[in-house]
Formats: sequence, C-alpha cells, structure tokens
Amino acid sequence: MHPTAFTIGSLTIRWYGALMALAIAISVVVAYVESRRKGINGDDVLDMGIVAIICGILGSRLGWILTSPDVLWYLAHPLRILAIWEGGLSYFAAIVGGVLGATWMIRRRKLDWWQMADIAAPLLALSFGIGKIGCWLNGCCHGTVTTSPLGVIFTDPLSECELLGQSVWPAQLFNSLSGFAAFAILYWIVARHKRFTGQVFIWYLYLYGTTSFAIEFFRYIPVHVLGLTPNQWTGVIIVVLGLIASARLSRHKTPPPPTTPQAGGVADDQGDTAV
Repeated sequence: MHPTAFTIGSLTIRWYGALMALAIAISVVVAYVESRRKGINGDDVLDMGIVAIICGILGSRLGWILTSPDVLWYLAHPLRILAIWEGGLSYFAAIVGGVLGATWMIRRRKLDWWQMADIAAPLLALSFGIGKIGCWLNGCCHGTVTTSPLGVIFTDPLSECELLGQSVWPAQLFNSLSGFAAFAILYWIVARHKRFTGQVFIWYLYLYGTTSFAIEFFRYIPVHVLGLTPNQWTGVIIVVLGLIASARLSRHKTPPPPTTPQAGGVADDQGDTAV
C-alpha cells in the first residue's frame, strides 16, 4: 500500500487525509439533508457542522500527538502539528473535540442535543469506516504479527507501519468493516425503530465500544494497562456511558420530536415513529 495520494509541488497529500476529507464532506451533506427532513433549520446544522469539524480536527491532532512517542519532537517543531494531511489523527479525540464544539453550537441555537446526536451517530460510524481505509493505505493502526493467510505485508518505506516486511493482521480493515456495518445497523434499523430520542446515538456507543474492544486484540499496541490497551478501556467506558444514558432516557420514553416539512424539504413519515 502506498500512503501518498498525490503531490503538488512540495505539498504531499496522503490518502489518510484525502479520505478523511471525503468522510467529512459526505457527513455534512447527509446531516444537512436529514435535518431538513426532520424539520430542523439546515443553516443551523451547517454552522454546527463547521464548528464540530474544526474542533474535531484540532482534538484529533492534539490527541494523537499527546499520545505519540514523538510528542517531544512535535513540541520542538510546532508547525508540523498543523500537517494533518500527513496522517496522525486520533478518532476518539476527534469525537470528543467534535462533540464539544457541536454542543456549544447546539446550546447557542437552542437545538435538541439528543436529536442532533441521533442524526450524527450513523455518520460517525460511516466516517470511521472510510477513515480506516486511509489508515490501511497509510500503514498506521496495523495489527500484530500473524501466520494467518489473512496477514498482509507492508513494504513501502514511507508507510507508517512499525513492522515493515512482516506479515501482520489487517486490523485497519477489520475496523473499517465494523464502521460500515455499524452505519448500516444504525441508519437502516435502529433509526427506523427507535423508541426514544437519543437511542440511535446510544446504540452507536454500544457498537463502537464493543467492536473496537474486540479488534484491539489484533492490533499492535505495545502499551497495556491492567492487561488491556488504552483503546479497550475507552471502549469499556463508552459502553458504560451508553448503558447509563439508556437507563435515564428510556425511563421517560420521550417520543422523537414531530416531523414537519420545511420549505423545499421533504417530510419524513417513518424515521421517527415510536414503536
């Protein structure tokens, strides 16, 4: 796999950055369309998306750098921190940054936080699936050494793989498939049969937490805490938070907000029907 998508002069664009940009573009368009179908002001959603993207990218880059063994090098070369097109982004840190930015905009525009989270949840999973293809091409987030016929060998010296020339598990593709599967489940099953506002986002927490926990066993992660990787502990926390949120929200059985068509929009007759 070759990590470089194309080069313009001295600027090198990696597949990782290109696919992340594609994932963001798709997510913004779909979120805009879905919001209008649900009677939400599309301009508010676009503004929220812009803020969430900026905060997500900043959080993703800072999260990756702070947990990188090269953190001191980046502190000595601060301009390289901005080189996000070279790869080196943390998905979980992106979610945290994006959620914080989106929450700020949601409060300013007086939107329903859980309703917006339900719209965003399938798109977070889709973005994860697309982004992990970028990791595959970039060579990062790879698996441990294996003799399995599923093993792959990274040989490109520009690859971010730490085990060049050795057969490793294609953990990036496992993650990518889990993201696409989660998107399908959330968008075509959970969203159409949810019983309360917030349920789609909660199921995203379940799916992301459990699948990432399982796939971590195949990943090459030298750092372990009490037998688990930091990402596995994060997965545990995410699932627990989902259980707590589900217990609180389902107790009230709040029906999804009624759908009303906007000018130029299309009414959604099924997506928010309580079951």
